[in-house]
Amino acid sequence: MILGDSLLIVQEIKIEGNETTKEKIILRELPFRPGDTINKREVAELVLSAQKNLLNTSLFNYVTIEPAINSNLISFSIKVEERWYLWPYPILEQADRNFSSWIENRDINKINYGAYFIKYNFRGRKEILKVKTRLGYREQYSIFYSNPYLDNEQHNGISLGFDYFRQKEIAYITYENKLLYFRSSDNYILHSINSSVNYFYRKYLYNTHNLIAGYCYHEVADTIVELNPNFFINKKNNLWYPFFYYTFSRDCRDSRVYPLKGYYFDMNLSREGTLFTDKSDINVWYAKSLLREYFSLMNRVYLGVEVKGKKTLAGYFPYFLNKALGYQDFLRGFEYYVIDGTDYFVSKANLKFELVAPRIKQFNSIPLPKFNKVHYAIYANLFFDYGYVNDETAISNNYMTNTSLYSGGVGIDFVTYYDKIFRIEFTINNFGLKGLYFHFGAPIFINN
Repeated sequence: MILGDSLLIVQEIKIEGNETTKEKIILRELPFRPGDTINKREVAELVLSAQKNLLNTSLFNYVTIEPAINSNLISFSIKVEERWYLWPYPILEQADRNFSSWIENRDINKINYGAYFIKYNFRGRKEILKVKTRLGYREQYSIFYSNPYLDNEQHNGISLGFDYFRQKEIAYITYENKLLYFRSSDNYILHSINSSVNYFYRKYLYNTHNLIAGYCYHEVADTIVELNPNFFINKKNNLWYPFFYYTFSRDCRDSRVYPLKGYYFDMNLSREGTLFTDKSDINVWYAKSLLREYFSLMNRVYLGVEVKGKKTLAGYFPYFLNKALGYQDFLRGFEYYVIDGTDYFVSKANLKFELVAPRIKQFNSIPLPKFNKVHYAIYANLFFDYGYVNDETAISNNYMTNTSLYSGGVGIDFVTYYDKIFRIEFTINNFGLKGLYFHFGAPIFINN
């Protein structure tokens, strides 16, 4: 075969630093293979793509890739610095919907404590093993295992999870878009069991298909049903249903932790209830979709945009499951409120200015190489959020449902290693409510 001057054959890929990670796990994330023919003009782009893919596995703190060209042959030297994968650590955390809400309520009872054991990159194959015992406000006993590569082609994966929860205090109704709680000093008033199996298929680098099947069972004290007969279904004190979810996602972001360029898209079709009959307590079909795009507008200036929505196609949710905004996801400036509903639409825009460019600080006094090199960056933000929640069964005093919601503000993000992000934001919403809010995690993140 005769090659043109602009074409190169990948001769060799050398990998260093992977003391734990199997070489095939690293090769899986590369956009080139030995024997591939690539264009000289594409080398820099391929190196950046490979580096991004390897960092997004969350297996490595740092990745460097050096290409070497000899005539019409090219070799790649890849050096990785692995993370610390074993994390047995104590749990001491607030148990409210978000950190700012916990600060507002100042409820010392809403504290969780316990122990959490996580083994990332189990057996060097990117497997994850988690065992949790959490006590306090919301007790939890769980076990989780994930194996992303069941086959030699590394296309098929599976995860298994089981959780048992119990609480002595729960919210039984929403009034003026705030949760009202009932607490028992002696007895547990909510018991929940969740179990699931997740099969995922990832043939290509950026596309993933997920099929999830599972079962939920919840039981509450009779007092809760007396306070809110619609808490579950038909004034029952228990609720059971299987669930089935399908999700397709495409992830082309430069970072899964704090993206600045690229995009993420997913679409989801869900069934909560038996598939071919209506014999479970709830029988609901709904669809969700999400699009996030990130742009570099100019040097040190970035824009992130999010559009997401949910539509209930058939059936209805009891109060316990009729959640929209204010729980796992919320509009900034509405941290203290919940907006229940069956359907919602959300859009967010975030303009960022890089105050401190990503940099690395070496602490030679720390003997552990997995911890003595710290990367960090600081960004200033200007943002605007919009949302609308639809609920035909909404109580009239929940005035934030079935109306437009929007907010804007400014903030500072501090980003550092091991995927840690701390945010301080000042926000004002369309009801004239102002506040200074504190958060851990990115303002536009992935798993919703």
